[in-house]
Amino acid sequence: MNYHVFSLLVLQEEEVSNSILQNIIGVVVTVGIVSICVYYVLRYMESVYYKHKQKPYFIHFYPSLKKLPSYLEEFLEENDFYKSLDKKRRKYFEHRCARFLEEIRFVGREGLVVDGFMKMQITMMFIQLTFGMRHYLLAYLSTIILYPKSFYSILNQTENIGEFNPRSKALALSWKHFLKGKQNKDHGRNLGVHEITHAIHYNSIKKNDISSEIFYDTFLELEEYLGAIEIRKQIVEANLLREYAFTDKFEFIAVLIEVFMESPDKLKAKFPNIYEYVVRMLNFRYFEELH
Repeated sequence: MNYHVFSLLVLQEEEVSNSILQNIIGVVVTVGIVSICVYYVLRYMESVYYKHKQKPYFIHFYPSLKKLPSYLEEFLEENDFYKSLDKKRRKYFEHRCARFLEEIRFVGREGLVVDGFMKMQITMMFIQLTFGMRHYLLAYLSTIILYPKSFYSILNQTENIGEFNPRSKALALSWKHFLKGKQNKDHGRNLGVHEITHAIHYNSIKKNDISSEIFYDTFLELEEYLGAIEIRKQIVEANLLREYAFTDKFEFIAVLIEVFMESPDKLKAKFPNIYEYVVRMLNFRYFEELH
């Protein structure tokens, strides 16, 4: 009799335990489903907001801000864009640099030793170019490969100074030509900006976050605008974009953003509509704030 009672008590305890476990699982599943629904509702609402306001809800939100090591932090003061920012945005810029350096692997080829200076020059250029984007770390970029000068591309079977390989999530650059583009700021040739733009463009096609949506949707609008024969004729005659821009639509946008970053006033003066498309694509409104 006592054994029978004991068995009943054990069964009751197991039933209680199973009931509690089922309740916990039920709560977790419900919270998960509700969270997913809320995410997609907010995502849709932000898309609607973007259509009306031409910008995302917000750009910067960080639970905590990272700082660079002191030996890298000093390079920030040499960057003109960083120095043009207010105190709050400087902290955001530094945080993004620190996060980028955590996520990206730098590799030197042909005996090139990649030091802190080299890493920071590329990092700061990348962060400037994506500073208007909330999603600035690209899913299709994890490695940056630096060569001393031009290199032979196995992918394209050509001698290159830069290339983006989405399959290997790698950006390859000639350090010599990267520096040349960075030092000459008004000739519409900037290897770093050019290749980073290719990475951003590819990422925007493959991903569906708000930054990718804004970039790609605005690019399609720009493409439609450029479909007018008269507009294309004006662009060619203005001689603002180098000839390589007319290779295809991907090279066009990369060269256009080179000019936007180096000579925004010239682009705005000659082609205000195209300038505005680029501003929207990158959500980059900082040049206006400098005036």
